[in-house]
This record gives sequence, C-alpha cells and structure tokens, in this order.
Amino acid sequence: MKELLLLLLLPLGLFANTPASVMSPTIYDLTGILEPGQEVVSMITDEGKLAEFELNPDNNYLVIPTYGTFYYAAVADSSGNMSYLYLGPKSVVEKPLIQELSTGLTPIQAGLDVAGKGTAISWITGLSCFGVGAAVANNSSDLWAGLAWMVVGAVIAVYGTIASVVYGTFKGVQTSIRNNSDSYKRLQLANQGIGVSFVVEHVPLELIPEVLRVPLLVGQR
Repeated sequence: MKELLLLLLLPLGLFANTPASVMSPTIYDLTGILEPGQEVVSMITDEGKLAEFELNPDNNYLVIPTYGTFYYAAVADSSGNMSYLYLGPKSVVEKPLIQELSTGLTPIQAGLDVAGKGTAISWITGLSCFGVGAAVANNSSDLWAGLAWMVVGAVIAVYGTIASVVYGTFKGVQTSIRNNSDSYKRLQLANQGIGVSFVVEHVPLELIPEVLRVPLLVGQR
C-alpha cells in the first residue's frame, strides 16, 4: 500500500522540484556614465521594488535580473558623494512628425466647383430653351408653343440652380470627410514611426518621484 501511495505522489514531487522560470536580465552599458571610484549602491524599479543588480567591471555592463519598465539607481563615489541615474526608455521623437500632403480641393472649393458648373449648365440650357421659345413665338402662329419653351427654360434655370447648390453642398461635406480620413491615416502612420531608445541619464534627486525616492535611499548597500 505504501508503495502505491509513493507512486501516486511521485508526479507531484516532480512538479514541486521544477525550477521557476527565470526571465532574461536587463543589461545597461554604463561606459562613460560611471567615473573611477563610483559604484551603484541601490536600484529601484518603476513599481517601487528594490532591484537586484551586478556590475561587470570588465565591460561596465550593469546586469539587472529584476524586471522593470525603467529604473532609478543611486551611485556613490569613494568619498561618499551621491548621484543618481535614470535607466529606461526615452522617446526619440517627442511629437509625431506629420508630412502634410496636398489633399486636393478643400471642402468649400469642391462644393463651389460642383455648384458653379451645375448652375452654369442649368442657365445655359434654360436660356437656350427660352431663346428657342422666343423664336417659335415670333415665327409661328402658335403662341402657346413658344410660351411652353420659355416656361421649360425658366424651370431648368431655376430648379437646375437649386439642384446644383444642393449637390455642391453634399460634395463639400463628402470632401471634408475624405480629407479628415486621409489626415487621420497619416497621423496613424506617423505614430507608428516613432522610435524608442533606452538611455542612462544623470538625474537630480528631487526629480525622482518621492514614492520611488524613499525606497531607493533606504535600500542602499
């Protein structure tokens, strides 16, 4: 019976002895940052957690096994003077660079262009009909035929102008929507092009948020 229980518990023992997964450490090159006699004495993550670290003196690589989006480090020299470092991402471009491309006609220009063309066509057609009606009335005994042509010409000129204005307004709104859509697409492309680099910079102690500053100072080695 004991042997059977041992066999049942064996898989649990295997899982219990499985080593926890270890994330790859973050590495920063401190060449040119640390002066002779300086050493890192404390480090804090962006979440206020004390970070483990090890500085390789051969290449000045600071290896940080503790995960963090960014870090603050306290540095001391041989005389006990303190300085502080920020280690983390920095945006290469603070604002997206948007190349404003020509979008063609503005909404007002597009609307006026369509309305103007439609109005011109309506008046040319209407005046032509009116002219035909006047000629028919002068050269024919059928006065009503001439008046009919004139009425048709007036209707075409008036209602054609109204229809042109309405369609011109629609065209202006349509152009505005298209231009805004194109501008948004360019903005999205510009945002995707923003680069991010990782830097190590000296920072004054007072610029470190207090919620991170206190554990950083307390955790000095």
